[in-house]
Amino acid sequence: MKKNKGVVAYSSGNHAQAVAYASKLNNISSTIVMPKNAPSIKINNTKRYGSEVVLYDPASSIREDIANDIARTTKKTIIKPYDDLDIIAGQGTAGKEIAEELLNQNIRPDMYLCCCGGGGLIAGTSTYLKHKFPDIEIYSVEPEEFNDTQLSFRSNFITPIKKGAQSICDALLAPQPGDVTFAINQQTLTDGLTVSDKEVKSTIVVLAENLKIITEPGGAVAASALLNKKLDVENKTIIVMISGGNIDGELFSSIAKEK
Repeated sequence: MKKNKGVVAYSSGNHAQAVAYASKLNNISSTIVMPKNAPSIKINNTKRYGSEVVLYDPASSIREDIANDIARTTKKTIIKPYDDLDIIAGQGTAGKEIAEELLNQNIRPDMYLCCCGGGGLIAGTSTYLKHKFPDIEIYSVEPEEFNDTQLSFRSNFITPIKKGAQSICDALLAPQPGDVTFAINQQTLTDGLTVSDKEVKSTIVVLAENLKIITEPGGAVAASALLNKKLDVENKTIIVMISGGNIDGELFSSIAKEK
């Protein structure tokens, strides 16, 4: 990477903020491609870290194409949100932290449930957890209409979701798994699970009221799978990944009122 040229990334918001913050710390120019309907908290935070934000319409444009065009004209380096071994390794450190905490308490988990968009987080964390706990069952959890990892895992080849799919889980709207992430997840996953937007909304309220955890929709899907009994977990020790608290106040309020 040529630091003097800068970087470009595409993301619905969480990877965007991470790249923006890292760029600020290292005094590197950054351009972030984000959907125009991304939560305002994610767009504003990305701008606050000093990145140039380029908004696009996901219904008519492809973010990867926009990022590639920017990279060609500016000579900036593309930082992919998930289909990159360095990114996967970085996300996998969460699995290392989980394993260390469990081993310190002599706890051996039976299952691991993790939110899944492009598959980077679950690829990284499952690799480490499978290494430490070979018998653990690992499940990706996706929105019902964006179950590309579930479809791909069950068919044994990369399968995109149908056009026109929608979900409240803005962080998990990858149209298909990455080449790198899918190859890893084929080796580590037990299966894929899905949850509905209605189930996710109820889980956001449960987490806030009972655990005092404020999570965005995409971050709540794994907990939603557990709470809505997508698996038989009786007498099991379960790891549930809750990832992402970037939810607009208005959206959170509207979800709470639906209760």
